[in-house]
Amino acid sequence: MIDAPKTIELIQLWPVLVLVVTIGLILLSALFLRGKNASQAVVAIAGAGLAVAVIAAVKLFPLARTVTANPDFAKLSSGNLISESIVFDPLFLFMIVFLSVLLFGVMMLSITLWQKDVWEWPIFCALLLGSLMGMILMSSTYHLIFFAIAFELVSLPSYVLVGFRRFNAKSVEGAAKYIIFGAVCSAIMLYGISLLYGLTGSFHFQKIAPVLADGGLQMAEVVALLCLLIGFGFKISLVPMHFWTPDVFEAAGADIAAWLSVASKSAMLITLGRFVQLLTLPADSHIKPIVVITLTVLAIITMTVANLSAYWQKSVKRLLAYSSIAQAGYIVCGIAVLPAPAGMAAVIAYIIVYMLMNFGAFAVTGLIEKQTGSDDIESFTGLSSRSPKLSALMMFFLFSLVGLPPLAGFAVKWILLSVLWQNNATLLVVAILINTLLSLFYYMRIARAMYFEISPLPALTLPAPITGLLVLCAGGLIVLFLGWGVLNTFSIHLIRTTWG
Repeated sequence: MIDAPKTIELIQLWPVLVLVVTIGLILLSALFLRGKNASQAVVAIAGAGLAVAVIAAVKLFPLARTVTANPDFAKLSSGNLISESIVFDPLFLFMIVFLSVLLFGVMMLSITLWQKDVWEWPIFCALLLGSLMGMILMSSTYHLIFFAIAFELVSLPSYVLVGFRRFNAKSVEGAAKYIIFGAVCSAIMLYGISLLYGLTGSFHFQKIAPVLADGGLQMAEVVALLCLLIGFGFKISLVPMHFWTPDVFEAAGADIAAWLSVASKSAMLITLGRFVQLLTLPADSHIKPIVVITLTVLAIITMTVANLSAYWQKSVKRLLAYSSIAQAGYIVCGIAVLPAPAGMAAVIAYIIVYMLMNFGAFAVTGLIEKQTGSDDIESFTGLSSRSPKLSALMMFFLFSLVGLPPLAGFAVKWILLSVLWQNNATLLVVAILINTLLSLFYYMRIARAMYFEISPLPALTLPAPITGLLVLCAGGLIVLFLGWGVLNTFSIHLIRTTWG
């Protein structure tokens, strides 16, 4: 039974409540405003709501650190809110800030890339904010029922957003595939959750994990965990649960592809990290070797299959989809060395940089698709002469995705490899190095088209809003490379204050 929230819990959930109010205001504005002013009002309300949520989350960081260090702080505050459904800790607040900043960038990209009808903007923004709330809650819970609800709160708006360009046949087809694949994975995951409840008598993973770690695993427990892993694998795009990703990213607009490739994956990776931490934390955990081997195999297969599959792609959005699958494989390597806090810290550092370089790459691709009508690699030919600034920015993002200096993609790969080496995960180190070399070739296909091929296509215009976003992303990649020590220190401090 879920008890009524206390006042202190409402204060701790203030950023999430702000997002709820923002959705309500957006829907109300659609009823009372008409014409062009309605679109401007919706965007302004959404932007203001995100800004207030970020400010509220930042203000709550000192309280979160105090609560984590002393769960009985003031005998009122707790790290587990709403009947232990939500975990209030610095990682919860970090995800609010991280995802809200990303969503603001996605909305700016949406405004620039394609013109929606006036009545579509409230629906579009409400769906984005709804999925944002789902991702925040999903990455901040150990309660499996609450997790399943948040999982669907992420999935259902995402299905609609992929098919939002309803007059585009490819968009509708991609949304249909996404729905079918997602429904099957959700059903299997829910079956695993019901099995875990039947075997342990609890829906709370903080109580389930010790039961699984204490003794030898029964076959039913193995099946339950595998079913749960299928749900995680679907959101993260781990092989073989990755088949939906290329079709969906190609079908969706570049803005939604960027949102799904970064936000959805990052939220589920944090959730996976939380769950794996509980399973592997006990020193005598019998399940730890099984978890480590499973994640190691999945990570290696995922990055290898994705990098090899990317070679044959003509669509840059499909190529970036396989790139995002490979990047997910790299990040899972950090989770494979848990409970070492440095592993999760490497994950945090990686997703911060991943947001900048992947968002930038999708933004450039979306702009080219809008102005040429295609996202094929041929549309990038001669880009260095058609738009020198755009081609240079795209090279920044491609080099960072590969992991080349002097960009932050190199920094986070170095951090990740260092953590793996220190934890004797030599196989993962070798796998990442080999796959980094493999990825260099297909990323350079785009670079070759931009700089070494001539195209009769006309010059491209670079709108000011997208220019600002791209410069911010590229500048961030340089700054984070130069200050990667600060990035690493921040991520380690975040995890230590979260898990103690």
